[in-house]
Amino acid sequence: MAPTFNSALQLFLLTLCVSIALTACATPQGRIVGGATVDIASAPHLVSIRYKHNASTPFSHRCSGTIYAEDIVLTTARCVIGLERNQLLIVAGSSYRTQSDGYVYLIKTILIHPDFDIWFIDSDLALLRLEYPLTRQHAKVIRPIEVAEELPTAGSAATVAGWGASAEYGAFEEQLQEATVRVLDSAQCKQAYGAGRISAAMLCAGGESANGVAIDACLGDAGSALVSNGTVVGLVSWGNGCGRVGFPGVYTNLVHFQQWISSEASNNN
Repeated sequence: MAPTFNSALQLFLLTLCVSIALTACATPQGRIVGGATVDIASAPHLVSIRYKHNASTPFSHRCSGTIYAEDIVLTTARCVIGLERNQLLIVAGSSYRTQSDGYVYLIKTILIHPDFDIWFIDSDLALLRLEYPLTRQHAKVIRPIEVAEELPTAGSAATVAGWGASAEYGAFEEQLQEATVRVLDSAQCKQAYGAGRISAAMLCAGGESANGVAIDACLGDAGSALVSNGTVVGLVSWGNGCGRVGFPGVYTNLVHFQQWISSEASNNN
């Protein structure tokens, strides 16, 4: 049966939103504003997810991922939705966005969370299973990180790292950047974005002023881990611009998804 006009229009709009998901449709986050250059040993759980549009184009950095287990990488759904596994690869153990000094891993399967809502960027989570496990020989630069059992208290410090730019309209950074942000409670987050915009699947951090610019993660590197006390509590997801005072970064709340992650990671089917 031929598709109806409405279904075709919906498909077109979905494809359009996915194609610009790293630049619009409520700004997806990832570049580090107010951070400092670090080595990958400071964030050994972080990987670069690289993408190629077709057979004639090279792989280039698309977003970040967070190592959950030796064969599992977590990232945002918007990073990988609509893509085939052979269009993506994982580079682990490198401090650099474009260099090939890291270790390359192929993706076996891509699993998008069933509740993912691209319009409201809710349940923004995907689980990538690798073709073969990450090497154990380079634990200093390649290492899984556990998902926290509970959220950190409001006002506590957390770190986030990524390869994006250091200003809202700047170019991406070549070397890894890391920043410390403050975790907000749900009420503070809803005050910034509206009660109907923030769900239990979201977590806010950052937005505080440092010389008139908020320390933040921003456009270009969704999927980076928000780390508190050695565990990951969130993944960089979206926000209102980059480094804007009063508008914190919004993260996928991994504590909320802990059971789903554990169940799917242990399911080898």
